[in-house]
Amino acid sequence: MQQAPLFPLRPLSVGEVLGAAVRIYRRGAKPMLGLSAAVYGIAYVLITVLTGASMVPMIGQTRAMLENPDASGSTPFTVTSLSEALSVLGISLVTGLISMVAAAAVTAVLTRAAIGEATGDPLNGPQMWAAMRRLTLPAVGVSLLAGLLILIATTVPLGLGMAPLLLWQEVNAVTIGALLLGLVAAVVLGIWAYARTMLAVPALVIEQPGVLGAIRRSFALTKGRRMWRVLGVGLLLALLYYIAVQMLGGVFGLVGTVAYVAILLLSNLEAIVLGVLVLTVLSMLGAYIATFLLAPFLSAGTATIYADTRMRHEAWDIELNRRARENRDAGPLP
Repeated sequence: MQQAPLFPLRPLSVGEVLGAAVRIYRRGAKPMLGLSAAVYGIAYVLITVLTGASMVPMIGQTRAMLENPDASGSTPFTVTSLSEALSVLGISLVTGLISMVAAAAVTAVLTRAAIGEATGDPLNGPQMWAAMRRLTLPAVGVSLLAGLLILIATTVPLGLGMAPLLLWQEVNAVTIGALLLGLVAAVVLGIWAYARTMLAVPALVIEQPGVLGAIRRSFALTKGRRMWRVLGVGLLLALLYYIAVQMLGGVFGLVGTVAYVAILLLSNLEAIVLGVLVLTVLSMLGAYIATFLLAPFLSAGTATIYADTRMRHEAWDIELNRRARENRDAGPLP
């Protein structure tokens, strides 16, 4: 018997978009959450190891300060300090890249799964892993290009706003005004670039136009007044996701902080390395659990926004209804 689709095959209300994002747990939850848990599990193990490595110099400095408080005065800036700062920056970039790769892979597969559920062409576990192998590299390329566009949109106006202050080396109404204008422009243009590229990964997965084609397709889907609905629903979806992640991850962070303080007190500040290790592991564990549990919500919601946009402006619901009828007896989509 054919189940009800993940979302109605017609233009959707905001409530229906959010409802579709929630129903991902009720339809094929086991393979979707399993894939999310595996991908983010690998990512967070790497992130935890790299984060711990970046904290080693800080831990050493803290221990030295505790052992010799008189030597904790002003420390001259040295080449070693610069190398440590660059090392932390490099590790931050690597961990950000790992997070982006994991998010791109999961979003691509769950987008395909969500649209498949809506059209009666669901993916089972093995098909999801096959889709991930096929879609990960293009999805990472799209995410990198979209991230680059957002970065340019924010840094260029911010840099122009900071230029008078850097050139004149003087704080006055002109330099502060320019800085504020640059900051406002950076926020506005960053949000604009985010909205215009939000549908790039779903477009890549469903229409397969290639990396550059997916970015162009996202711009076409969000042109004119279309952008405001995509942006509004997308920000609402992202806000709900962020709040839920912070609430769930915050529980582990609180437990880790209590454990950290307890370890320091019980050891008379001697076991600072163990305390930091426990805090880092528990914080990362909380972030991992929250992310893999809630990633299907965000991915399905983004896929639904993509479908809603096409159904509103391209009558895609007619094709989806035809495809859903055909898939009652046909095999899976290529």
